[in-house]
Amino acid sequence: MSHFATPFIVINLGCEMIYVIDQRLKSQNIPMDKSGRVLTDIVTVLLHPKLQQELFLPQPVAAHSVIKQLLQDISAASIMKLDEYSMNKLWDLMTMILKWQISITNNHSIFDITRRHLKGVATLMPDNFSKSIFDDVLKQIQVLQEKMSDDAYKCLYNTILLWFSEYHTKISVLLRLGLQNKDGTFNSSTIINPKIAQNLGENIYKYDNKKDSLEEYDKHTSDNNEINCLLAHIETTKNSEKQSIQIKLPLEMEANSRRILNINKDYFEKIQTNVIERGNDLSFVADIPKSPQEDLLKMLNDM
Repeated sequence: MSHFATPFIVINLGCEMIYVIDQRLKSQNIPMDKSGRVLTDIVTVLLHPKLQQELFLPQPVAAHSVIKQLLQDISAASIMKLDEYSMNKLWDLMTMILKWQISITNNHSIFDITRRHLKGVATLMPDNFSKSIFDDVLKQIQVLQEKMSDDAYKCLYNTILLWFSEYHTKISVLLRLGLQNKDGTFNSSTIINPKIAQNLGENIYKYDNKKDSLEEYDKHTSDNNEINCLLAHIETTKNSEKQSIQIKLPLEMEANSRRILNINKDYFEKIQTNVIERGNDLSFVADIPKSPQEDLLKMLNDM
């Protein structure tokens, strides 16, 4: 088992998480100041030098529950708060899209996928966000790649592939793009859009036009396999007063405990965010067909 799989799993899953959140923010026309603040907070913690330093330490690959909790803690650093239901659906999307990317590539390409993820996320950031944080992580990846032998490449790839082997969820965006079959298996790279296959790690949502009819959509997926909504809770006082973010590191210490990393919020980029009070809640819903049950509930609520 490779002792360098954890940073690649965390970084790539984190970038996929940002792709999804950005797509949901845009689909609901969330103002740029608020969406910029959300992305800034998440990226700053995900790629923070202290966290990356810990992740790149040689260590056994972290457990699924540990990495899921780490990414949930990272998402909670923003003014957007995901409830448990939304986080579970987000996790399904992140893991399956990345699993597909890894499953159709080779052992050397994990570095290319990671670089494309980082560069893709960099394009989503506000203009006043310093890109040096991306450059620092890219340099760490390059240094590690230059030290790896062919056997180490293969070991890293196989470790990551094994880590994702337990995930089998059907995902609507993969089905719509012809990347996943109705039985949950993946299509090979020879029969899919070559632009997607040649640019693994890019934002997959730019290829998704959601052209399927409601009937075809219902055949593909169910409520259990798609994020129908992500709830964003804006906290203007209590959470914004905290001076640091605490996240539990994947690396186990003595007695199976995990060290807590404190990230000082003074490091964060400053983006002015004017929050409009609406019962302190901000909801945004994926732009997908509603089920008859959802339409009925809306009608009842409107009466």
